[in-house]
Amino acid sequence: MILYRGPADKKRFWVCLLSLGTSSVSVQLIMTREVMSTFSGNELVIGLVLGVWLLFTGLGSALGVPVAKRARPERALFWGHVLIAVIPFLQIASIRALPLFWVRGQMLDLTSAVTSSTLILIPYCLVGGGMIPMAAALLKGKETASRVYIADTLGDIAGGLIFSFILVYTLSHWNSLIVLGSLNLLAATTMMSYRALPFLILICLGIGSACSLNLRTLSWRFPGQHVILHKNTPFAQLTISRNGKQLNVLQDAIPLYSTGNLDMETIAHLPLCQVSEGANVLLIAGGVFGTIDEIAKHKPRRIDYIELDPAIVKLDRLIANSLRHSFVHVHVGDGRLFVKKTGNKYDAVIVDLPDPENAQLNRFYSEEFFREVKSILTPDGVFSFSLVGAENYPEEEGLAVNRSVYAALTKVFKHLLVFPGLTNYYLASNAPLTADIAGVLAERRIETKRLVDYELPTIADPFRIDILKALLSKHEVPPNRDLSPSAFDHFLGLWLKKSESPKTLLYAMFIFVLGFAVMSCRRNVLHFTILTSGYAGMAFELSLMLLFQVIYGYVYLRICIFVTLFMIGAAAGAFVSGKFQKSARWQMLAADITLIALSVAAWIAAIAGVGARGELVLSAMQYFVIPSLIFLVAFAAGCQFSAVSRMTSGTDTEITGRLYLADLAGAGCGTILTGLLFLPKIGMFGVLITVLVLKAMSLGLNVIK
Repeated sequence: MILYRGPADKKRFWVCLLSLGTSSVSVQLIMTREVMSTFSGNELVIGLVLGVWLLFTGLGSALGVPVAKRARPERALFWGHVLIAVIPFLQIASIRALPLFWVRGQMLDLTSAVTSSTLILIPYCLVGGGMIPMAAALLKGKETASRVYIADTLGDIAGGLIFSFILVYTLSHWNSLIVLGSLNLLAATTMMSYRALPFLILICLGIGSACSLNLRTLSWRFPGQHVILHKNTPFAQLTISRNGKQLNVLQDAIPLYSTGNLDMETIAHLPLCQVSEGANVLLIAGGVFGTIDEIAKHKPRRIDYIELDPAIVKLDRLIANSLRHSFVHVHVGDGRLFVKKTGNKYDAVIVDLPDPENAQLNRFYSEEFFREVKSILTPDGVFSFSLVGAENYPEEEGLAVNRSVYAALTKVFKHLLVFPGLTNYYLASNAPLTADIAGVLAERRIETKRLVDYELPTIADPFRIDILKALLSKHEVPPNRDLSPSAFDHFLGLWLKKSESPKTLLYAMFIFVLGFAVMSCRRNVLHFTILTSGYAGMAFELSLMLLFQVIYGYVYLRICIFVTLFMIGAAAGAFVSGKFQKSARWQMLAADITLIALSVAAWIAAIAGVGARGELVLSAMQYFVIPSLIFLVAFAAGCQFSAVSRMTSGTDTEITGRLYLADLAGAGCGTILTGLLFLPKIGMFGVLITVLVLKAMSLGLNVIK
């Protein structure tokens, strides 16, 4: 029997999907940041978690189909919203509690990281995914799947904007979940009669009264430490803790500074002993942790200090009050973007950033960045940074990281000097470099607490310097590049080896992802078409984000705008598809052809963008080319989803559930394979080739069908 669906059901449909989309995207962002903090910002784990989120949400949409057939959709959606409101609190507490089960200071292996985080995330994904076909059951008609796609995407857009522009600035993650939970409880009231209102009010009061658990659960992440301050910023979670008399500053659980740490002596004095006093210095990151005070001992004329996160700059008063010097000029923003735009010349450029452990950091260790730095150095200027090293026996993957960066340096600078140790300190210049650091410090009457008496005798040993130089230049390796981040790839291998993570597990996960994708198609060409478009959408998005970061730097709000632009394009494509006069088959084939053409266009844009120097070309890439590519890719994918939904046989709930499974399975593959395997190993151009191949296969199968 076919039930008539009236205005009340239509209202419930929109309330359900808009609130579900808003909360799902926001919760995904919150959980991603929480996992990043627990697992010290390791990008491999983050990418896998995002991929798992997409895959199991797709699986949930498939499992929701039989439930939607047997149960009243209003009742099922009522309980779905209740669970969506409550589950995130259990998830965030569980993620924060994970360090309690490990040995303090232990490097987490891939198995424990992926298994634990996946098990924690699965319940929300299955419930959220299952609600999509249940919402479809509230409507009737061939356009149901397309309407679900549009409503869900509009919710995603709202969630991305609300979290990125409001919640991340004003509320903690816990309080953000209270807001999102209240939104879902409000949505639940529209699904049932007023008799359920006391129950919902009781849950809402319980959620609100749990505010005190925020700091308590945060302390689980730092066993043995007292959390003094915890602050969300658009870029990370910043924590200040105390352990006895030691003060610690952590960003996403990665230690940035501890009282008594003297690494800033080496960072500052090695490069500044190569240039005269009164130098102009550019310092990228790390300044408030003591590096500026060490640079000041060389009587610089000017220090331009660049820091991405303004919250770190504000820590200066608490730590060293380094910014009191009149010659220090603070710039909040991306260091590489500053290098591109500055008209100043510097005697020394010092990069005080972590190793290239993700694609964002890799761009500070690439051949292209080195050329940009060289363009702002004086003829005798020096460039310095540090990389992972080894006391006596370099590990092969760590050595591979250094070799790829060293190869890039040799293509840009005439003279290189690398001081070996647990950390390798690199100096590069077109002028000769000296290892006699102690002599220069003595001449300038600069005293150090650790460098001269303890560290220099080891790292400045000519024999050790020569051995490291021979190791770095022993094999000819491809240089680290912006769009082919080999150093990032090797660093992932280093983490896997140090944490004793079996690579077979990683390969097994890739096989599982591919198998999941194949099963979601069920030998159905239309489902394969949607799957490959889901893959293409994520592959394009990740590749174009990488291109944007490489050219303009990590400008957080603009990237959020681009993600939102992608979702707007998908919703617009699905909407226009239903109004377009051409047949659904014609639209499906045209979308495949469009995605193939856009792959070629993105290839050309990448070549032009990375090599661009003129302001006109750079502005065109930033404000037109990259945004247009993102929008058009999403538009084509959304249009194709809507067209295929009209070509697929089955009930409304079956069509919605199966197409969402294929789409999210493809997106999950795109996230995991592109972000963690293809971009590090074959670069952006290799990723675009995979899109070309898959969409060409889809087009060919649909033409001969």
